[in-house]
Amino acid sequence: MPRPTLNRGALQWCGEHWINALSDTRDEEAGDQPSAWFSLYHTRYGEVGEGNVLHLVVPRAGITVICSDNPELRTWVADRFLSKSTVQTPDAGVEDASFQRLGATRDQPSWVIEWAEHRIEARWTVTEAPVIAYGPFTPGTEFFTVLFFTMASTLELDGHALPGQPYLRDIWEPTIGGRRSSSVISLNETLIEPGADRVQ
Repeated sequence: MPRPTLNRGALQWCGEHWINALSDTRDEEAGDQPSAWFSLYHTRYGEVGEGNVLHLVVPRAGITVICSDNPELRTWVADRFLSKSTVQTPDAGVEDASFQRLGATRDQPSWVIEWAEHRIEARWTVTEAPVIAYGPFTPGTEFFTVLFFTMASTLELDGHALPGQPYLRDIWEPTIGGRRSSSVISLNETLIEPGADRVQ
């Protein structure tokens, strides 16, 4: 019986990445400038502790903000992940926020985030089998991840549904291939800086 492969790399981060991006235009016009962008990093392991960081952009409501329940983690995630995002908002405000996870991943999970006088609820309806992938998604790093793509997701801001729907993106072509939904749940995501070798 073959033995597991041991990875000599350095563990950098473990958590989940929840993306819910909507467009009120046709797929080919959406590009990487959605009409609503919800990108939440739920950290279970990292050098600055656990917690949540949300990058939220809703241009029609004048909202461009990074919310968190761990200020040190907010800075780390912004530097490590948000700086490489396809949606760039260098002038985003920062807010302390509360985070609540609802529902079951296999069905209709959701997140509710509240800050200042605002509340955003993001919902996903999972209908497709997950994509399980491991390897060098970006230069100098390795990822293990389980990806649940869906074309059925919604965003509700301060009690009002935001217009738009998920759209197809081509950013996955160089890695797992294909045009895939702008709404995806990445579970068990693990970021590793590779070591010099591996041992069986």
